[in-house]
Amino acid sequence: MPRSLIANKKNKLAAFIRRWGGVGGPASPSLGGQSLIETIAATGIVTIALVGILSLALSTLALGGQGTEWISAINLGREELEICQAIRSSNWFNENQVWPFGLDTGPWVANYGATGLTAATADINNCNNCIVCLNSADQSYSQADNDGSCGALILTNYRRLITISNGDDLDDLGGTACGNDCERKVQVNVQWTQETQTHNLLLEKRFTNWR
Repeated sequence: MPRSLIANKKNKLAAFIRRWGGVGGPASPSLGGQSLIETIAATGIVTIALVGILSLALSTLALGGQGTEWISAINLGREELEICQAIRSSNWFNENQVWPFGLDTGPWVANYGATGLTAATADINNCNNCIVCLNSADQSYSQADNDGSCGALILTNYRRLITISNGDDLDDLGGTACGNDCERKVQVNVQWTQETQTHNLLLEKRFTNWR
């Protein structure tokens, strides 16, 4: 075969390689398909990651809201226990007062600074004055009126009820039975609704007939 013909065939082969598979030539169909698959896979991975991050963020926000509600409920319950403690202590120091020093058994509510307890309904769901009101001026809480109204104050999502009963931890103190009347069990139930779920928090404190 003449050398010129061989050279001509080599040149055509080199041109074909450069055009369809060589460096600088157009991408082959297989390479194009592979790039498309990689793009789709990468997009899917990023989407899944973003969905996970958003779900975690929403869950964190929801838990944060629930945590705030629980902290408020704990503070409302502790306030009622502190009021009972203050009533008991003030009467305890008064020699003219006798046991149970203002802590009579029954369902009650009390406002901060009160010198006595206010009668309430035993069922917190049907207790109008168990509703908690907020004073926006000083951020203090108080109980609603007997009709459940807060007047100029803000109606909150909380209710709280004090239940005082005879304790039984000291029924036979030192061999002398006190007939369950030497101890008071004070329980405070705080109730609130978040979205569609009702929560209840119960706090308890014991007071004794000791001077």
